This record gives sequence, structure tokens and C-alpha cells, in this order.
Amino acid sequence: MGPHRLSLRAAVAVAAVILLCSAAFVSAQGGDGRDAPAVPFTQLLSREASSSARLYSPRSPFNRAIDGDPTVDRDSDAMIAGLVEEVDEGGATLTWRRFTVPLLVAGRNTPRRRVRLTAPWRARDAILRVPLPRNAMPDPASDGHLAVIDPATRCEYDFWRLRRRGARWSASWGNAIGVDGSGVYPRGLSARGSGFALLAGLVMPGELERGRIDHALLLSYPRTRSRGPVRPATESDGRTPGRGAIPEGARLQLDPSLDLDVLGLTRYERTIARALQVYGAYVGDTGGRGVSLYALHSMSTPQNPYRSTLPDETYPPLAGIPFGRMQVLGLGPQRRRSVQIARNRCARFAR
Repeated sequence: MGPHRLSLRAAVAVAAVILLCSAAFVSAQGGDGRDAPAVPFTQLLSREASSSARLYSPRSPFNRAIDGDPTVDRDSDAMIAGLVEEVDEGGATLTWRRFTVPLLVAGRNTPRRRVRLTAPWRARDAILRVPLPRNAMPDPASDGHLAVIDPATRCEYDFWRLRRRGARWSASWGNAIGVDGSGVYPRGLSARGSGFALLAGLVMPGELERGRIDHALLLSYPRTRSRGPVRPATESDGRTPGRGAIPEGARLQLDPSLDLDVLGLTRYERTIARALQVYGAYVGDTGGRGVSLYALHSMSTPQNPYRSTLPDETYPPLAGIPFGRMQVLGLGPQRRRSVQIARNRCARFAR
């Protein structure tokens, strides 16, 4: 489900979600209860946005800074060597225009819909009462991701390969999770390979404007290890055997002793590199060639929210960040277990 291949406790309350995500969230709603006009998402983050307002609980693995003296995994060198090979062969990029996640914020009048689920391995046949306007637009790339937040219920709805035919919606898979939790589906069956919620680890436009990211990032690359995830991931689509492959759920950190000021980084690269030193990145999906970090999809606002912070490229390069100075922090055991629906207040399914 990563890029280049055919495969969220708001800080305190809903107000914190809204503060995080914008100078303004414009809800996808119509005053008379019908479908809204074409405002796919609005999320205009600014430097004035609170740096302490983050998606998910403060105890979320994505919101915890790395300890000052973390344990490095014994196989870190081998795993990073493989990572660097991928960077050398396919580059390291920030994904913001294709193969990433658009965010739609539902309003009180947004229609509630049944979304049929079609993947052969699906655990349920449909997810119910999804707040979804007719004009909702998933990522046009083959993964077809879309995340929907309902501020009234503090629920996040995640979809993989979402599509509409006429008035009917379907997706290969969809699930829902509360935005006041960990940002991890506890028994898997997420819309990502790892069990992470779709918005977990994404760089937000206002974070690049502000020059500060206060959470861990999400990383994908092709060589994710087979035989299951490590915590905090709860599932894995990894297929590469051997100790040199990195399992999904692994946390990577850029050497915190590295002086970023001498590397000649662009402003966006420096912001990302500092986050990699303080919070790191979790391997959260099997991607295509190269190494990818993820930003919120530009479709999330009516105008390009990155026009002052990123180059006008589909995959802005992260060439200045020395991925050879990354380290894999101590891994727990890989766990292969059956994924299953974990009951929560947000997800309602039909068999």
C-alpha cells in the first residue's frame, strides 16, 4: 500500500483537532443537509498554529520523543545498509501529491453512507454510517487513500482504494478509529500495511510553514521484513527475508549528534531532519523503489498548501538528509498473529 506501487485524542478536545489542522477547517456540509459544494478539504496551517496540538493521545507512539540514550538494535548497521542502497537506487523523497492521504473534515450535515468493502481478505462486507459527501475525492493514485475526520464524534475513517460509482461507494478496505487514542489499530486491519492510522506520521502543511514537527514520521521502503511486525505495528505486508530487512513497526532515528547546520539542507529538509533526530520515523508500509516519507496530500486544501514550503515537484527530494547516519532503535520480537476487527465506538460494520 506504499507509494509507487499498485498496492489520528486530539490534544484535549475537538477544538484541539481543529487548531492543529488549520487556520480553519471548512466543513464538508451543505446548509440544507444535501451534499456540499466542491470543497474537498480545507486545512490552512500557519506558523501561529499551536505546536502542542497534535493528533492522537500524548501517549501515542507517534507523539513521544525518543529517550536521550536509546538502545540501538544489534542489526542496525545491516538494516541501514539496505536502506541506503534503496536511497542510492531510487532516491529519498517526500510524498505529498501522489500516493499519500487526503484529509476530509466532515460537518454535522454531511451525509452518512454505507461503503461496501471488496478485498478478498475482507473481514466485513461494509462499513456503515461513514460521513462522506458525494464529491469526496480519494488520492487519484492507485492506492486511493482517504481519511475522514468527524469532529463531533472524534472519529477517523480510513480507506484504501476508495471509489464511487454513481451514488454508491466501495473500497478495498476501510476501518475507523478514535482520534483520542494511539493512532494504531490494535488488531490490525487498517488501511495501511502496518496497522497505523492513515494520518499517523504525516507531515502537515503548517508544520513546514512553522519549521517544526512534534511527532514521529512515517517511512516506507521496499525491503520490509517478512514474518510479521514489531510493536507498535500490529500487522505487516513485508515480504523480504533476512536480518538486513527492516520490519514494519521499527523506529529509525537520525543521529542526534549530527549538526544539521553544516549539511546545506533546504528549509523543509532541515525541519524533517530535526524531527527525525527528536522523534524518528516508524516503518509503516511497503513502498516502491527508494525511500519515502509522507506529507498530507495537497488535495486537502482548495489551493496548494505547500506553495511556500516545497518545490513544485511530485516527489520533492530529501537528498541532503544523510540516511547513512540513521539508526534502528531496539526491536521487540516479531509477532505473527491473525488480524481481526477490534471493536470500538467509531467503526460499525455489516457482515
